[in-house]
Amino acid sequence: MQEFAEALCQYVARILWTQDGEYIKGAVRILDARNHMFQELPHQQTDESADIYALNDLCHVNENMETEPDMNRAIGIARNYF
Repeated sequence: MQEFAEALCQYVARILWTQDGEYIKGAVRILDARNHMFQELPHQQTDESADIYALNDLCHVNENMETEPDMNRAIGIARNYF
């Protein structure tokens, strides 16, 4: 479960790195949780029944006012699969 959460956070961090940081957009679809396979979606809202999570739901703002992946949220999502 922890490995999945870390892989999801790493994937989200890579997506965030390519964005301008002002307003995050897009989503992540979990294709295969056991093999840590994800897909980036350009414009999508969270739809847990379809394994889609909006980036703004997977992140939080840290004390330096930077958007970063939220490990607690990733662990919560992992519980759905493991």
